[in-house]
Amino acid sequence: MIKTITLNEKPTKLKLVITTPYKEKLWIKVKDAERPNTYYTIRYGFVEGKQEFVVLMPQAPEKAQVCVFNDNNGNIPNDTSFSVVEIKAIPYKVKSPNFSKKTESFVKFAQEFSDECGYLSASPKGDIYTSNNGKFRIDYFDKIRNSSGKVIQTPARISQLNGRMEVSAEQFKEFTIPMRMAILCHEYSHYYVNTNPSNESEADRNGLNIYLKLGYPKIDIYNVFLNVFKKSPTMLNKERFDKLNAFVKNFK
Repeated sequence: MIKTITLNEKPTKLKLVITTPYKEKLWIKVKDAERPNTYYTIRYGFVEGKQEFVVLMPQAPEKAQVCVFNDNNGNIPNDTSFSVVEIKAIPYKVKSPNFSKKTESFVKFAQEFSDECGYLSASPKGDIYTSNNGKFRIDYFDKIRNSSGKVIQTPARISQLNGRMEVSAEQFKEFTIPMRMAILCHEYSHYYVNTNPSNESEADRNGLNIYLKLGYPKIDIYNVFLNVFKKSPTMLNKERFDKLNAFVKNFK
């Protein structure tokens, strides 16, 4: 099933009600109907009978394309293994997070970059994008490399000397907008928020505090950090995930 919904770029809770005659693994994808590589959610769920899904979109497009398909059947037309009985766009109001002016400025820049980086240019040398006030900079690489030129598997990193971020287009173009925001808030926290700039768990906590106060969904936190951690399955990363998981579950 593919359906286009007009949202007029207004923050939205998108409610989907799906029914199945028996247990099925279904995918839900919501993307910008007019721009490439611009997804607001990519998730799956097991449905048996009737189930409701809610997609939180503090950033929303002019027109959203909603796609639901069966994992076994693929995206075929007139699939009778499920039925989408309701799609409803509900205004999504998020309480003002009361950030500092610095964080407010960064969030605006990060949201703009997250919204557009699916089709922005990137290169081996790093294409440069800066905030309107000139205080924040992202060097957008095709892939992030170390000093020897070897590709490394991090989606982003930040200099502890000057606060410049490096972002991997290879990975960011595959991420949803919330996943991109989770990573950018993490990197921002390393340099601009942390007491100890090199502490990963502190950056996780500070970055997630920003991300969640903006009203982004929790599911994308797990999707993006598990994606990062599985490429480096160490005990330190397991400890990071346990702390991250506890923070998310206790966040109010």
